[in-house]
Amino acid sequence: MTLLQPFSALVLWISPMMLTSSVNTDKPEENRYSCPVIQCSAPAVNGLPGRDGRDGPKGEKGDPGEGLRGLQGFPGKAGPPGMKGDVGPRGEKGQKGEQGIVATDGLQRQVTALETKLKVLEDELNRYKNALILKNIRSIGKKMFVSTGNQDTFENGKSLCARAGSTLASPRNDAENTALKDLLRPARQAHIGISDAQTEGRFVYLSGGAVTYSKWNTGEPNNLRNEDCVVIQESGKWNDVDCSNTQALIICEILS
Repeated sequence: MTLLQPFSALVLWISPMMLTSSVNTDKPEENRYSCPVIQCSAPAVNGLPGRDGRDGPKGEKGDPGEGLRGLQGFPGKAGPPGMKGDVGPRGEKGQKGEQGIVATDGLQRQVTALETKLKVLEDELNRYKNALILKNIRSIGKKMFVSTGNQDTFENGKSLCARAGSTLASPRNDAENTALKDLLRPARQAHIGISDAQTEGRFVYLSGGAVTYSKWNTGEPNNLRNEDCVVIQESGKWNDVDCSNTQALIICEILS
């Protein structure tokens, strides 16, 4: 019983196949195409990929998207100037302004130069007027020695000459010393614009410069009774005197 069971099963499995083959012998073409692929052919193998096909025709333009608007780009180059427009209507006439003076730069410079010269002439004229007010004039080189005809102290003499635009006379050489001496009469002495009030024994001009010419009398200066000022005497010699108590002729010096 054991051997017959496998044999019976094999017979049962082969019989349907034979029956099917015998039925399909009359129509071989139909049998070929009706056979299931799984039962009639070997498993398929994938081939190599083919070439890309040609691009199809361009499609129609789609609707605009709804994305966010981008940032504004840089400004482009300026275009060519446009055509000149028509002249606009004339405006209303304004109020009349104040009359001005039209002057070129050259004319202004000339006016300034003339004003400067006029000022110089006025100053010179004033000096001559002041000299005419004074009495007795001696001219030597570029100087004029003018006597006031008055005798006073050293300090008052300085003030008087300053008001006339000058200074106390200060001879710088023998010629000037002689011209100064000739203005003395009838006085016996005149103040000179030098002093050693700041430093005893060191005589300087009123401008502060050191004395470069002198005509001292014998034994002078001796600083007797604190004598800080200087006078010229009839002899043309110099003597130091007390500034506050000495009365002497006031002679002014004007540069010509």
